[in-house]
Amino acid sequence: MSSLMVCAVWITYQAHEMAMDALHFGVHRSFTIARFHYENIDLEMMSQGFAPSYSDAELEDIENEVAPLAWDLS
Repeated sequence: MSSLMVCAVWITYQAHEMAMDALHFGVHRSFTIARFHYENIDLEMMSQGFAPSYSDAELEDIENEVAPLAWDLS
């Protein structure tokens, strides 16, 4: 491989790692805020995420229901 290709692959890898780190930080921060600021939240259920059996319509309904809460959390 040429050094230009190696640099391009390395940059892509670094960008991916930065994006994953940012995502991990965001999720961790959200759980931390939820734990310390909201009493009636089920962290165990929150950590399970969405089951793959939900349809797109069901996910849309869930998103519409929790969007105001997510906005407040952020």
